[in-house]
Amino acid sequence: MTTNENRQLDEVIERLIIRYPTIAPAELADIVHNVYDAFGKVHIRNYVPLLVEHHVREELGSPTGEIPPIPQ
Repeated sequence: MTTNENRQLDEVIERLIIRYPTIAPAELADIVHNVYDAFGKVHIRNYVPLLVEHHVREELGSPTGEIPPIPQ
């Protein structure tokens, strides 16, 4: 994992904590890192954090908290 990917995954986790306040932050972090591991062999890494966030959001379903803006 590159430093940039690590920072981006931290941001993904922060957004998901806001979206899903009923799920423990440590559990969300575990989910994100497990999904990230599934992308381990992807050669083009630019969009991996975005794909991870999308996959986790699909897995968790409707948010139970505020919906933070996704950075552009």
